[in-house]
Amino acid sequence: MSDDHAPKGGDGTAANVLCACPAIGNAKSDHCRDLLTRSGQPGTILGVTIASSPGERMSEWSGVIDPVQTDLSFINVSDGGRSAAMSADGFGGQHGAMVNMVEIDSVDLQQLGTQITTQLDEATTEPVVLCLDSLTDLLQFGSEQTIHRFLNVITTRVGEADAIAHYHIDSEGHPTATIETLTPLFDTTIQGNESL
Repeated sequence: MSDDHAPKGGDGTAANVLCACPAIGNAKSDHCRDLLTRSGQPGTILGVTIASSPGERMSEWSGVIDPVQTDLSFINVSDGGRSAAMSADGFGGQHGAMVNMVEIDSVDLQQLGTQITTQLDEATTEPVVLCLDSLTDLLQFGSEQTIHRFLNVITTRVGEADAIAHYHIDSEGHPTATIETLTPLFDTTIQGNESL
């Protein structure tokens, strides 16, 4: 992992990290937890869930974040028939956590981008961390060019907000060329079992 010339978040870390790990196995979860806390205990977490649910993310993050001391927001894209009840599984009042939930019924990149920007702008407790799960799921709903343009805007917004973000992609779910096309959008890339 190299970020010698990478744009930095508010605390000097790389602002936007591509996390390219197999969807199956522990590497993705391990990296996600490490990336959430690389600037210390997050003050605000913005989770963006496309095919996974907020409850799954919260379960994965247990043990590394304090849900009572962290401002938690989720933008949940429920395309494909997942119900709001399913997307809210696992964290309704979990450990006293208050969670702001925004539901989007379909993969509309403009609406998703607007919601991400709004949540970043409204975040007041630093450090602000964004976790997007996952680009693999987004790529099912748009061309590489469309997703490339979307990510160019989002990574810029993250930098402007002095936030830090990581974006999951299934390293085994795409041709190498797809990941190579997206990689330049990010300040650094973690692959497989690489350490931070």
